Amino acid sequence: MIVVILLTGMAFVSGPVHAQQRTLLGVPIKPISGTYLVVKDANVRAKPETKGKRLTSIKNGERVTVVGKSGNWLATTKDGKDFGFIFASVLLPMIDGALDKDYSGTVEMKSHSPCGYTFRFSGKNVIEGEIYEFADYEIQYRCNRKGKPYRFLSPMFMTEVPYKLTPVGVYQISIDILEVDDAYDEIFSTTFLYQRDKNRIIFDSVSNKKLGRPPEVTERKANSIAEALAAAVELAPSSWGDKVWKQISKSLLDGEN
Repeated sequence: MIVVILLTGMAFVSGPVHAQQRTLLGVPIKPISGTYLVVKDANVRAKPETKGKRLTSIKNGERVTVVGKSGNWLATTKDGKDFGFIFASVLLPMIDGALDKDYSGTVEMKSHSPCGYTFRFSGKNVIEGEIYEFADYEIQYRCNRKGKPYRFLSPMFMTEVPYKLTPVGVYQISIDILEVDDAYDEIFSTTFLYQRDKNRIIFDSVSNKKLGRPPEVTERKANSIAEALAAAVELAPSSWGDKVWKQISKSLLDGEN
């Protein structure tokens, strides 16, 4: 999510011209923007302090619009009107992983012949007992082995709240290879972290080090959610070990080894 800072107006006086500072309920704030998830019941106050007048309360699982920050408090609005200040530790910055089109490209690897790919957004789901959603995607990889083409599908997901539920805007992207021997629950996963504020994606881990390794490229610039997802799709295959590739192609190419 791109943070946009708007100047609410200009004050023209006989001296120098100054930009008016953004305020909420008369309190100066540092402009930021985004949708945030409430992870703990909390009070909404008229000022960014615990002694500020209590205006109302919010419940775990609600979502609020944040327009600014003052110290350890976030300034929020509701229906376009000033809502109040909420202590920052009870809010998590959210992203929307939905895509309105398919994305295609090519995976270039030193360890394997190039593969084409197409991925699409397939919906959102909530893990039982949780209050936040995951965005799900389906990847189709198009590869070849010994001149014989084959295709396979891989599920991918992105968390819409920060990794490990920390207040830092870092989001998990994982790509799974199904039915791989010796992997946890027969699923082999490659995980990346999308650092939204730094506009980059970095490699985090593979679920089974016997089957995988760090990819040939471990970091890539990503200026949007779509770019972060495409980077994960392109970087993940070089993290798959020979056994993973053999298992994939074996099941698709008439049992050849």
